[in-house]
Amino acid sequence: MNKKYINSFFLFVLILILNGSNFGENIRSFAVIIDQQTYNKTQDAVKAYAEALNKDGLKTELIVNDWKNPDQVKAEIIKLYNSGVNLEGVVFVGDIPIPMIRNAQHLTSAFKMDEDKYDRFKSSISSDRFYDDFDLQFEFQGQDSNHTLCFYYTLTSESPQKVEREIYSGRIKAPVSDESKYQMISKYLYKAAKTKSEKNKIDNAFVFTGHGYYSESLTAWTDEHVSLREQFPQLFIPGGNLDFLNFNMSREMKEILMIELEQKNLDIAIFHAHGHPEIQYILDYPKAQSIQSNVEEIKRFLRSKVRGAQRRKQDVEQAKNYYKENYNVPDIWMADALSDSSIKADSIYDHSLDIYSEDLDLFSPQAKVVMFDECFNGSFHQENYIAGKYIFGDGNTIVGIANSVNSLQDKWANEFLGLLNYGVRLGNWHKFTNYLESHIIGDPTFKFENIYDADVDNALTDKKDNSNTWNKFLNSSSVPLKCLAIRKLSKLNGQAFSKSLVNYLKTDPSFLVRLEALTRLAELNNDDFREVLLTSVTDPYELIRRKSVELMGKIGKDEYIPIILKTVINDPSNRVSFNGRNALSVMNHDKTIESAKQIVNSMPSFVSKQLLIDNLTGSFERNKNWLYDDILKSILNDSLSLKKRISAVRTLRNYNFIDAVPRLIDILKMENIDAAIKVNIVEALGWFNFFYNKDFIINELEKLLTGNNCTSEMKDEIVQTNSRLIQGANVPITP
Repeated sequence: MNKKYINSFFLFVLILILNGSNFGENIRSFAVIIDQQTYNKTQDAVKAYAEALNKDGLKTELIVNDWKNPDQVKAEIIKLYNSGVNLEGVVFVGDIPIPMIRNAQHLTSAFKMDEDKYDRFKSSISSDRFYDDFDLQFEFQGQDSNHTLCFYYTLTSESPQKVEREIYSGRIKAPVSDESKYQMISKYLYKAAKTKSEKNKIDNAFVFTGHGYYSESLTAWTDEHVSLREQFPQLFIPGGNLDFLNFNMSREMKEILMIELEQKNLDIAIFHAHGHPEIQYILDYPKAQSIQSNVEEIKRFLRSKVRGAQRRKQDVEQAKNYYKENYNVPDIWMADALSDSSIKADSIYDHSLDIYSEDLDLFSPQAKVVMFDECFNGSFHQENYIAGKYIFGDGNTIVGIANSVNSLQDKWANEFLGLLNYGVRLGNWHKFTNYLESHIIGDPTFKFENIYDADVDNALTDKKDNSNTWNKFLNSSSVPLKCLAIRKLSKLNGQAFSKSLVNYLKTDPSFLVRLEALTRLAELNNDDFREVLLTSVTDPYELIRRKSVELMGKIGKDEYIPIILKTVINDPSNRVSFNGRNALSVMNHDKTIESAKQIVNSMPSFVSKQLLIDNLTGSFERNKNWLYDDILKSILNDSLSLKKRISAVRTLRNYNFIDAVPRLIDILKMENIDAAIKVNIVEALGWFNFFYNKDFIINELEKLLTGNNCTSEMKDEIVQTNSRLIQGANVPITP
């Protein structure tokens, strides 16, 4: 047994004795995994952190090594897990190898980049699901020669095609690579250790929504008020505070947010916005109020396009001519685009709109937990990543929940967040967030004070059958506990729980209970689920309506068409209408056009019927032509390059055209189609996991699997696609 482990173990036993704890009750352990060099430079801080963890109830092992690759790290974690110590989670401190995952984009919320076209550092997903989901299987592809901490792995076809973690994990990795990183890590570990002795209940938070987020729907924005009230009722009575901020409220929103973040008693900050590894996008360009301001905004836009062309090493003059010819703008509006003074002026202006990594040197965020519901803010495989700047700054931020690549804005970002009121550790909460890209940056064992009686954290980690606990929670008046019970009992009982889920979705007064029921029904993906969408599409909760129309499009049943059309026309939410149009764009176009005409013609006489019909049917006609005259023809056009034909196939990963399915199966049976095209078609079919007739896909692919012309690559892709279709979407509410 590791000496460090023995020391921490006896320290833990001593603490239990002094505290009068019962040694036999669900003893949990935690591992601090650190590289030798970082440990040598920070060992006093590491020991202080480990001691604080032991005092906080986690039997802690310190594992130090000169780690050569991720496989070595994972082997140690699994060895410890199987040793019977009830391992709850791990944290990676310093320079721990970074797995860069490929062939697994279906396990993300949004990331879809051509792995053949783009550099593998850019087209891979930095993900610690490699470490905390033991069942996922990977094949090693090599180490990055420039970013030597990064190691590439491909998800195998035999692997499970869903994320279901055994433990949680966190990353304590400085946003710099020079020697200062050791001082930053030491300072952070002392800060994290100090919080273990503090009692801090959640009584002050804010939520910010940036420009362009969920189509800037005010309905979606206001509904979040209700959902958070269900999770944090104490913030809506005297003594509590929850500020809701929207980018539209002020042109000085950047400064307002920086001031908000410096509140000494701030507990949680939630950002819903677009992002970049080093930027949180806060404001858009102001809406012009005069002719001159309109002209200035157009000039600024044109200058950015010219610079973008130069940055991508494209022909600058050709870029200018494009805008002159298509938008009839004078050449002089772009003349100074590449001048130093113009670049500097635009840069200063742009910098005033958003929060940049370097801004974190100017102020000190105090929020203990910051949720970055933004793209790329958690890119810990890159320097200067903004989530790292938050936790390693001078403020009191302990945890950032952030994404290493881009992230979908239509996901349920706040699911189970109310469990933090019950003293649940961030890691145990984060285990419900099963995307490859989502990470805890900082200490995953951090927790707020439990302000209620229920010991939820212990129940979540207890390996015994907790059915009685979940049934007790199911009858609770607490929305977070009821949602948790619905998830747990649905997992335990499967299809037998389906009718109960339908009942909750149709009758429960809670927004979040109904949404949890819809999520579990989507996971079951049965007849009850497909039927209940006919009513959930009119639910009072905007997010339920938004996901309902999206799921209808994925299923593709013709009976949904008039329902979705009425939603597109009548729903007050921009985002629901947007998702409805997207859903209809991939369904049977002829029936959609016919139904649109019937619905509009039945409307009152004062409605501009022809205008509305043209608006609706025009887009559906374009999508029909796009599918038949562009995508499918391009796939079959052997005069096009292989690259362009494969690109046409990959379009179907984002646009799951229902009518394309039988045609794609027919193409797979053709002998004169390039094998690479067929492999990509099979992969694209894996995105049809809610298709009402997905058994047709599975059966047809099984037939191809036994054919004489099925290559080994084709066989692997068929095995993986069929596994994806059978197992269902990784996160059902994000199809």
